[in-house]
Amino acid sequence: MGRQLRASDTPDAFLVHVLPADGQPGLALDWPENCQGAADAAVQRVERWFSERHKTNLWIALQIGRAELPSGMESLAYEAAFLWRLQQRLMANESGLLEA
Repeated sequence: MGRQLRASDTPDAFLVHVLPADGQPGLALDWPENCQGAADAAVQRVERWFSERHKTNLWIALQIGRAELPSGMESLAYEAAFLWRLQQRLMANESGLLEA
């Protein structure tokens, strides 16, 4: 799953970020930058799920986005970002940072 670094590679080429949200820390992963789009899509999908008035099943929201990606690192980045954003919301609720 990994690859060897070339002398021309920069550290920024291997970071995928999920931004801080709901008063919770973000996430930085040492993964190829081409995975950032998958992580961004995951955050957008879970944000849509949060805002749905009539919620669909959460596992369906996860699976729909994951199915749109090639297997491998992008799919894994999608899953990690989706679950991290969900965890941010859960931890914010638990700590009372969100209004009911």
